[in-house]
Amino acid sequence: MLRAEDLTDQRPLAAANNVLLNAVRSIEEEDTPVPGPTPLTEVRGKPASPLGRRWWISAAAAAAVIAVGATAAITGTDHGEPSAQSSAAAPGVKFVSVQQALNAAADKIQVAGETPIPAGKFRYIATRTWILSNDSRVPVAFSGERLAQTWQPSDFDGEWLLKTAPTGNRKWLIGNEQILETFKKAQGGGLVAEWPSGEWRATSGKFSGLAMSFVGRSADKWGTPTKQRLDGLPRDPQKLYDLMAADFSVVNKPKLGGVLDVATQLLKTGTLPADLKESLYRAVAKIPDLKVTEQVANLDGRTGVALGVDPVDGTFRMEIIVDPATGEFIGQRMTRLKPDENDITTAGIKPGTVTYSSSVQTTIVDKQGAVPPGN
Repeated sequence: MLRAEDLTDQRPLAAANNVLLNAVRSIEEEDTPVPGPTPLTEVRGKPASPLGRRWWISAAAAAAVIAVGATAAITGTDHGEPSAQSSAAAPGVKFVSVQQALNAAADKIQVAGETPIPAGKFRYIATRTWILSNDSRVPVAFSGERLAQTWQPSDFDGEWLLKTAPTGNRKWLIGNEQILETFKKAQGGGLVAEWPSGEWRATSGKFSGLAMSFVGRSADKWGTPTKQRLDGLPRDPQKLYDLMAADFSVVNKPKLGGVLDVATQLLKTGTLPADLKESLYRAVAKIPDLKVTEQVANLDGRTGVALGVDPVDGTFRMEIIVDPATGEFIGQRMTRLKPDENDITTAGIKPGTVTYSSSVQTTIVDKQGAVPPGN
């Protein structure tokens, strides 16, 4: 409370603590992360994403795309220049399995917990997304960044505030700004629609589907859960996994991210109680074919272990990035694995090209609408 302006993480201390604990456990010959000079699981080629955005984006289309889990990734060291590959240095600890990474993260949550919101204050949730703007009939393609800022009151059922706006940062994949402006003039302008800005207020965080589409979340029970919903979700990992696996979106849309997408919707809210977040990590570890796809994944300047699963059609890989040293959920990304020349929103975009990312960061602020330094 005395340092409410600081980010609510303990990365430096937790990282040192993690190194010490792993050293002790390795002496005791427990099944824990082990040091190694090279990753035990490697990613070949650049991270990619399957999902593009048409130049002519409507609010309804945006909401529909997000509702079915249309997420991918841009990785980078700063907001202005995301890179297609992680630039982080190799860690001292390698995770030999998904279970090790997620259980380590769950253990940290249990120890440190999450910062509660003091009475009269607010949880500030910053969600940064990079979205591909592409149409194979247009000679340019770029990923543009937008920032969504949410203020959650200490009373969950109180009034929440959400603001969204593009930052103006772009990463060019095809062409450049000059080519785009020349093309727009030749076409009479109005070809490329920027994502609009918006501001919404809602009790209990129940924002509209349009608002949630700008945050990269669904407006259903997973992407916008009520306090009663969060309190009622099972804390037993197997029961929680079974509940997610039985969801309509998983049963009827297996080509999407499945249980991993449902879990990601919850994690991206930034509002999970510590015990639920712990159980969710352990439930995610039960996903068949989930694997460590990158030992050190960089997303929006923060690093963690990337855990991913490939849908049955093999078009893309969905991943979440978690810092096992702190239990922090960093964000999600998708990787396009093969081209689809029949889809004008992705035709011409090579496999291995990152097209979308979403990162989440939280802190406590004194007033609704207040933005902490650096955001």
